[in-house]
Amino acid sequence: MKFAPSDLISLKHRSYRHGLSLFLLDACGYALAISGTIAAPHLRQRIACSIVAGFWISGLVTVAHDACHQSLTPSRWLNRLLGTLAFLPALHAYSLWQYGHNHVHHLHTNRRGYDYVWEPLSLGEFQSLSWFAQLRYRFFRTFIGHFFYYGYEVWWKRRFFPRRQFVDRMKSRYWVDFLLVVAWLMTLSLVVVNARSWVIGASIDDPTAACAPILLGVVVPFVVCSMLSSFSEFLHHTHPGVHWFNEPPQGDWTMRQVQTSVHCQFPAFMDRSMHWIMDHTAHHIQPSIPSYYLLEAQKKVESQQASEVITYRWSLRAMREILRCCKLYDCEAGCWTDYTGKPTSESRFRDTLETSNDSSARAA
Repeated sequence: MKFAPSDLISLKHRSYRHGLSLFLLDACGYALAISGTIAAPHLRQRIACSIVAGFWISGLVTVAHDACHQSLTPSRWLNRLLGTLAFLPALHAYSLWQYGHNHVHHLHTNRRGYDYVWEPLSLGEFQSLSWFAQLRYRFFRTFIGHFFYYGYEVWWKRRFFPRRQFVDRMKSRYWVDFLLVVAWLMTLSLVVVNARSWVIGASIDDPTAACAPILLGVVVPFVVCSMLSSFSEFLHHTHPGVHWFNEPPQGDWTMRQVQTSVHCQFPAFMDRSMHWIMDHTAHHIQPSIPSYYLLEAQKKVESQQASEVITYRWSLRAMREILRCCKLYDCEAGCWTDYTGKPTSESRFRDTLETSNDSSARAA
C-alpha cells in the first residue's frame, strides 16, 4: 500500500493541554535542577543537578522545536512565546532556529550545500581541507567527537549570533532574539552567583569563587544539552541506508523523506523523555504533527512502508558501525565511503546498476 502524508492528517491536532503540560513539566524540572546547583550542600550533588539540568534543557529544546513548527499549541502567538522562552536556557535565538530548521533543513533535507546539519563531505572536498580541518572533521565522526559537533558547527555558527553568510537576509527579529538570549545569559549568571552567595551566607567577591555557580548553573547544563542535541541529530539523518543528494528534491517528496530520515528506537521511557523526537520519519513526512502524537504517527508510517523505513534499535555496536561506515559521501555513486574513497554502504543506484548489468550479460 502506497503511503501518503494525508494518512497522518488526523494526528495534526494540537492541544493546549498537552503543549502547555510539556512546557511546564520541562520548565519546572529545569528550575528545580538549577536550584539544586545553588542550594545542594555537597559539591557532588550540585554537579549531579547541573547535569540533570542539561537533560531538562534538552526537553525544552524539543518543546521549542514544536513551537517553531506551530505544532505545540493551536495558538501562533502562544507558540512564539513558549518557543522563545523554551529556547533561552539552551541559548538559542528562536528566529535563527526557525530559519535554519524550518526553511533550510526541512525544505532541503539531505541536500548537500543546503542542509548543513551533519552534512558529509565528498572525498575531493575532504582532501582539499587543511590538515587541521581534516583532523576536526575526523574527530567529529568519532564516538567521543560526535557529541561536540553541534555546539561548534551548528549552535555557534548559525543559531546563536546572526551571521549574514548563513541567513537569507538579515532581519530585525534575528537581532531581537539574539539580544534576548544575551539578556537571559547575563541575568541567569547574576542570579546563580547571588543566590549561591545568599545560601552560603557570605558575599562572593572573588571572581574565581563566582565561577563555580556560573559553571554549574549555566555552562555545564548548556554543554550537556548541546551534546544531547549533537547525539540526536546525528542519529536522525546518519546511517548507511541514508542518502544525500546534490540535486533539489524530485519525484515523490514523501519517499524522499523516508530515504533521508531514520527511526532510531530506544526503550519506551527514554523515548518519552525525549518527547518522541526519535520517531523521526513521521516528523519529516508531516512536520506539523505535535511531538506528543509522533509515536502513533511513526507506527502508521511503518505499518504501510515497513520495507522502506530505516529503523533500528540503538546499541553501542550499531553506533560503532554507523560511525565506521558514514565518513564521506559520494553522490555520483550514491554511497558512503571511508577517507580513501572506498565504498562502505550500498549504492542508491544498486537496482538500476543490477538491471543494467543483467541486460549487458543477456546481450553478451
